[in-house]
Amino acid sequence: MKVSDLILLSIGSMLFFYIQLWEHQIVTPLYLLLLGVCAAYGVYRKDINMTHIAIFILVLNTIPHIIFEIGIIDYVTPYQDQLIRGMLIYGIQLLFSLITVITLIFRVQISRVLSKSKHIALTRFDGIFHWLYMYTFTIYLLALLENIAWAYFEMKSWTLIYDNFEGLIYVAWALCCGTLLAMMITSTKSNHHDEKEEAIS
Repeated sequence: MKVSDLILLSIGSMLFFYIQLWEHQIVTPLYLLLLGVCAAYGVYRKDINMTHIAIFILVLNTIPHIIFEIGIIDYVTPYQDQLIRGMLIYGIQLLFSLITVITLIFRVQISRVLSKSKHIALTRFDGIFHWLYMYTFTIYLLALLENIAWAYFEMKSWTLIYDNFEGLIYVAWALCCGTLLAMMITSTKSNHHDEKEEAIS
């Protein structure tokens, strides 16, 4: 099976899986768990590129999740102030999405700073992940602008992003998980191929 077919199959499977769940309390922890599994698999396979990609995404998604789960925003601003509250919620997500984009664009350079491994290199998957987070960055930005229009300018009919927010983000997460799954599978195949070549030689 070609790599492109494998990626499409993996992404399609993850999209179908996420659509069946579609609950924040389930999807977010599951997404973080899948990222953790991919990072652990990368360590097991001694694939430094996979490990770093998964860890970078995991850390930059875990921090905002912790911020929201422990209720920092509730302490900072009252629930009634929807303008400031919305700006904080979407602003934090926007910031971490931007940091993720930058981190993934310069992933190889950052990996080389963190590790002296000679196997650090640009993979065929590096070009996919930052686009997914550029998409989430766009959604967070639109949500932030929509919240300002809704709360400050009293445009109460502007709720398109708000009404579909979780679904729009979950699509990106499913695509990310599908790509990670394809990366794990191709890594396994690559290792098997290398082992065969070593056995022949």
